Amino acid sequence: MLSRTTDRPERRARKNGRSGAQSVERAFAVLREIGTARTTGVTAAAIAAELRLNRTTVHRLLKCMLAEGAVRNVGARARYVLGPLAYELGLAAREQLDLHGLFAPALSTMAEKTGDTCFLMMRSGNEAVCIDRKLGAYPIKTLVVDVGTRRPLGVGAGSLAILSALPEDDMRRIVRDTTDRLPAYGITAGAVTKSVRIAQKTGYVSSIVHGVDGVIAVGVPILEPSGNPVAALSIAAIAKRMGKTRQAELVALLRGETARLQKLLTRARD
Repeated sequence: MLSRTTDRPERRARKNGRSGAQSVERAFAVLREIGTARTTGVTAAAIAAELRLNRTTVHRLLKCMLAEGAVRNVGARARYVLGPLAYELGLAAREQLDLHGLFAPALSTMAEKTGDTCFLMMRSGNEAVCIDRKLGAYPIKTLVVDVGTRRPLGVGAGSLAILSALPEDDMRRIVRDTTDRLPAYGITAGAVTKSVRIAQKTGYVSSIVHGVDGVIAVGVPILEPSGNPVAALSIAAIAKRMGKTRQAELVALLRGETARLQKLLTRARD
């Protein structure tokens, strides 16, 4: 009897710990989903369907987030967007390290030199988010990703460049965790893994842009001092401007800029 009695609080503590961690994970998943919707907002039903969560669970989390100011309602229907707390936390994070401000000049330089559309993608957990985009002078624009767009790592040249530079175990875990989301972008986990292997051999990504006919993009990861990828630079252009010779020139430009940015990143974090 004694051993049973003393075990119960420990079991309850372990159970409560797992439950608490799961709630936190779900809350952040909901916030990421709302962040993906940007200004249009997303309904609780859509969040529940996308994340495969019980609607009651989603409503409970949203009620708490509304009270804390992490999200807010917009529109006639109950559609959720990020709230003032998310904005305030974002400002606090940017004070410590503003990747957009640090890397923006390089993006502008590349757009001027190439005439094409250049992107800065930043890693956010299992996703990549576009935090900046610069347009070149070439008349045909390739606006394949808007600033603020979030996609699973492995979708898009910059995102794939980040994924390919991660440690093997992390890369495999992310592909496994995002497998169900990939078909929405016209790709499979097997295709992503194959592209990762090619990028690991070449040191860069060259891929067609899924969902946009006749566009090719190249991308290179930006590494932290620890060697892990924090972001990526990529360039997209119409296929006729992306022959092998020009792709090689663009990759050389990307590598030169990322090497310089990695030095800036090292100094910023010293």
